[in-house]
Amino acid sequence: MPAQAIPDTRLRPLAEAALQSPVEAPPTPRIAPSGLPVPRWVSVRARRLNVRRGPSFDQDVIWTYVRVGVPVEIIAEFDTWRRIRDASGDTGWVKAAMLESRRNVIVTGRVNTAMLAAAKADANVVAYAAPGLQAQLLGCDGEWCEISARGFDGYVTRDRLWGVYGDETFH
Repeated sequence: MPAQAIPDTRLRPLAEAALQSPVEAPPTPRIAPSGLPVPRWVSVRARRLNVRRGPSFDQDVIWTYVRVGVPVEIIAEFDTWRRIRDASGDTGWVKAAMLESRRNVIVTGRVNTAMLAAAKADANVVAYAAPGLQAQLLGCDGEWCEISARGFDGYVTRDRLWGVYGDETFH
């Protein structure tokens, strides 16, 4: 048999692999100087928290939080300052010491959201959460998150919460 007629099977897997799209690795979170990923969720620790235009006490105060536990997203770091974004999309700078890692969320939407006894659509209703309710985030898996507010624990779908990422698993 001439050399041209002998198939070279060694090249076939390489050729097939080149035709397939590469498998993309999940994006690596950006690690900030604090050693923690950015962006990330935290909550307001202080009873009064001044949010400033820039990372310095010399910068103007643009608003003040007067409630403990408000969830915010850290979107940047500079020294001991954190740039945060709140549920309305506003951003500003605060001292890191005024924030805590405890996770809280805000119930979104225009109507009350049922808090369910289990992570399934046909579970019993435990309570109804009004839009804007601040709740402690206990965990998330798949489309469901467990929250606690005003003495009630229950499950809601993550698309009804502000303060948790769409693909995040949290326990």
